[in-house]
Amino acid sequence: MLQKLTISNYALITKTVVDFHKEFTVITGETGAGKSIIFGAIELLVGSRASNKILKDPNNKCVVEGVFSLNEQVIKQLVKMDLDIEQDLIIRREIRQNGSSRSFINDSPVKLDQLKFISQYIIEINGQHLINKMGSLSFKYDFLDSFLKEKNTLFKYKNAYSNYSKSLERQKLIVQKVDVLNEKKDFLKFQLDELSNYDFQHWDEQAIQNDYKIAANQDEINDILEKIKSIYSSNNGLSDLLGDLNSQATDLKSHLQDFISIAQRIDSVKIELEDIFNEINHNFSPLSADKKNLHELDQQLRQINFLLKKFNVTDLKSLIIKKDLFNNELSELSEMDFELKEINNQVDLNKKLCLGIGNDLFKLRSEKTLIIEEKVNKVLKTLSMGHANFKIELTNNNLITEYGTDQINLLISVNNSSKFSPLHQFSSGGELSRIALAMKYISSSFNKISTLIFDEIDSGISGKVASEVGSLLQEISISSQVINITHLPQVAAIAKYHLNVNKNEIAGEMESSINYLSKEDRIQVLAKMLGGDKTGKAALNNALELLN
Repeated sequence: MLQKLTISNYALITKTVVDFHKEFTVITGETGAGKSIIFGAIELLVGSRASNKILKDPNNKCVVEGVFSLNEQVIKQLVKMDLDIEQDLIIRREIRQNGSSRSFINDSPVKLDQLKFISQYIIEINGQHLINKMGSLSFKYDFLDSFLKEKNTLFKYKNAYSNYSKSLERQKLIVQKVDVLNEKKDFLKFQLDELSNYDFQHWDEQAIQNDYKIAANQDEINDILEKIKSIYSSNNGLSDLLGDLNSQATDLKSHLQDFISIAQRIDSVKIELEDIFNEINHNFSPLSADKKNLHELDQQLRQINFLLKKFNVTDLKSLIIKKDLFNNELSELSEMDFELKEINNQVDLNKKLCLGIGNDLFKLRSEKTLIIEEKVNKVLKTLSMGHANFKIELTNNNLITEYGTDQINLLISVNNSSKFSPLHQFSSGGELSRIALAMKYISSSFNKISTLIFDEIDSGISGKVASEVGSLLQEISISSQVINITHLPQVAAIAKYHLNVNKNEIAGEMESSINYLSKEDRIQVLAKMLGGDKTGKAALNNALELLN
């Protein structure tokens, strides 16, 4: 249960501390006094969105803190979340000046998702939006599943559906990738077939260019070789002149001792040149021009240039890399085909599992529908709706959703009519409020939520029905703490504890305060709720009668 609520710098509240009790507490106040502020502060504790617009003083942060009693489920979750376990559960929310917020559980900082997760085990808030939620699938299934004593099948289905959804998403990605690759498949094969006509992996582009250059200039090369040979070997050529030079140097060194080294150098030059020309003769003999070879080399170079241009590469090395890339893409397609087959099998298995568990879940739910209908209709009679008939329509259509494989509709017929309409299409606000309260009453008896908070769940009703609603809330408070924001004196009078919100001007600023009422104060407040600002004797007597 909620034991204490502390609010600082929130809306019209500078600071207030409210101690709460077990059983049934109502919160009343004039329109605009700040009842919704209390409700909004509690919503912050369970993870609602925050904004710096709520700050009373924009230069300071807002702090909302709630102290709750522990229960076994909360303790289990605290252990799983590796959070400290204290005597009580303390939840704190801080909203900074820039609108960002921080959340704490037992003084340990936590993420907002963790705060939302842990709060579901201690408190349930039913605001005026509850009526709007009654048409949503989450509301319908949460209501029906709250009556399942054994929830293992529900948890199994949620796990199976999660795996099914993940496998479907994976299948979608693989199919998209395969589709893209399939579009390229024929083109890739065509390019690889074309490249396979050429053995370019073994071509040396530079060597081919060199061979082509030689073959194209063979006649000119032969002429130059002949000239070189003539320069060296002809009469009075370089060979003869070096021979004479060497002979003269040999003679001179016999007369000049200092010329010996120069003569040796001349002899070395003669030997080196003889060796050079012998190598030229041996390795570079004139060859006849080979037009056939020249044509073959020319064709090979044309093929290289054609391939480089067509496949948009700069050299044969890049072309080899591109061919390998084509092969890899085709291999990837084969692998994707295998992967697609595997994921298809996985999707089929997960689908069968969902259908199997979904069918079991449908059976469990079906077993509860008649019991729930009877209980809700019984409660409706106590709320002056004996003319109404609540019905749960549940069919198994084997369509896999996050909620199961069945389809649910919550239906109502009124005025003893045989015609049923979906709850969310029901037009009477007062009757819809009573139906919602009846449903909450029945579900709370199965699920022991520590604290139930209602924000004007009794809107649209009055008189005798209001007293019946108050009695029902009082009955709920026997097993759960009930806090109800109300504008109905009949409901307020039935509550064990009565908090009243006032708005006053303090130092030129409006300030909301909330206080418990004594019996005398309750009479005055109830009389005002009954008769307006003029609380005459009749209104006071009526208020006293309501309290007694």
